[in-house]
Amino acid sequence: MKTAFTTAEIEEMVNFPVSQIDGLPFETAMEKLEKVVEALEQEGTPLQLGLRLYEIGTALGKRCGVILDSTEARMIQLLGDGPQTREEPFDPTKDGR
Repeated sequence: MKTAFTTAEIEEMVNFPVSQIDGLPFETAMEKLEKVVEALEQEGTPLQLGLRLYEIGTALGKRCGVILDSTEARMIQLLGDGPQTREEPFDPTKDGR
């Protein structure tokens, strides 16, 4: 069930400083991104607030992407065997989950 955000809650989301996004851990950035997406999908969000939500959502999405790319690079690095390093993308069907 989606949350219905009040205008005040949306204004609180849009007042989150973009400069702080780069310091967010993945889980926090993803949680904020999910709320932003829900607020954007909600009917009746004022246009100016919607535009600002879009800007924040884009920055949060980029932050999550950077963290995931970094994690993938680290996983590839960990696949190395001593001096012999091999690069393979992570495969959840083969590597477990």
